[in-house]
Amino acid sequence: MSFQLDIREGRIPCRGVNLGGWLVVEHWITWDAPLWKDVPSDIIDSGEFALMKHLGHEEGDRRFHHHRSTWITVDDIKEIKQRGLNTVRVPVGFFILGYDPGNAGHLKEYAVFAPNSLYFLDQLINVWCIKHEIAVIVDIHAARGSQNGMEHSAPPTPGVCYWSEYPENIDDTVIVAQFLCSRYRNSPAFLGLGMLNEPNYPVDPEKTKEYYLRVYKEIRSTGDDCILLVSPMLSEQGPPHLEHFMVSGEDYINVWVDWHPYFIWGYEKCSSEEILKAVKQYGKTVDKWKGNRLFFGEWSLGAPQCIGSDRTKLKEFANAQIEAFSNRKTTAGWTFWTWKHSSDSSSDLCGWSMRQLLRQEVLHF
Repeated sequence: MSFQLDIREGRIPCRGVNLGGWLVVEHWITWDAPLWKDVPSDIIDSGEFALMKHLGHEEGDRRFHHHRSTWITVDDIKEIKQRGLNTVRVPVGFFILGYDPGNAGHLKEYAVFAPNSLYFLDQLINVWCIKHEIAVIVDIHAARGSQNGMEHSAPPTPGVCYWSEYPENIDDTVIVAQFLCSRYRNSPAFLGLGMLNEPNYPVDPEKTKEYYLRVYKEIRSTGDDCILLVSPMLSEQGPPHLEHFMVSGEDYINVWVDWHPYFIWGYEKCSSEEILKAVKQYGKTVDKWKGNRLFFGEWSLGAPQCIGSDRTKLKEFANAQIEAFSNRKTTAGWTFWTWKHSSDSSSDLCGWSMRQLLRQEVLHF
């Protein structure tokens, strides 16, 4: 059990990877999977809700069972361990419960999704990661109503986020958080919970904070001291946002702040030198942070063409980011986005596939 406690108690940092595209699907990651066969182009990038609405349960359940059984397996966890990593972050959706515990059961949005994703999460946490001594962070990527309208949140209406508009959506997410922490509390592999991935405006930031406080109170009232991660609004990932929120002390313990630095969007016209300079400047921001420990839940080597096509520059880009994220006084560690990608088999390097980058010896840590 010490492998997970060492991280929880700050003796060693997280060095990990996301299991993206698995229990919450994203087409851009898994584009060659049989899951997407003959799916119209106007649906493939709209998320899991839209995909299952199109497929229906007879075909959709079959495809999702195959995808969940094959995209990530125990062999992946074994290789993750062999590569020197100690943590996985796994995105899940509210539909993992398989029922609607809130006050809007008449909507039955959960019923659109393919059932039984919980079985695979159980396998990951209670079997595979215990065997290979890998800590697990479960992340609520898809909250009911959608917290950002993006594909990875499985929105009922693509591009629209209803999460904070209706109290029952927030209530439901609290219950999902309680369920996950309770279910895995005694698993030696369970490190903690990402309470909400990348909330974005027009979601109400004050209601988001209230939600974090509610979940914290509920989880801690049971005596559970797992790590609980708070995420700032997507456009506010830096100081002073959440720097003075739920700060560790008498009232709060084991709260991390989850940042997702990507040096690709907004950097399209930059030179490689300018991007590396931006990474180093980001590291200075990390060094000056005064709040709870920072956790870089997502980062990648996805980059503009000036870096992404050059093996040497990719290595420099990787090393600069790892250095920026590694201040032991202010950070808790990181998980790369993501473990594997449908472009893995290409001769071209894929900055989103840690597996390929490690196998090709581009990424070292």
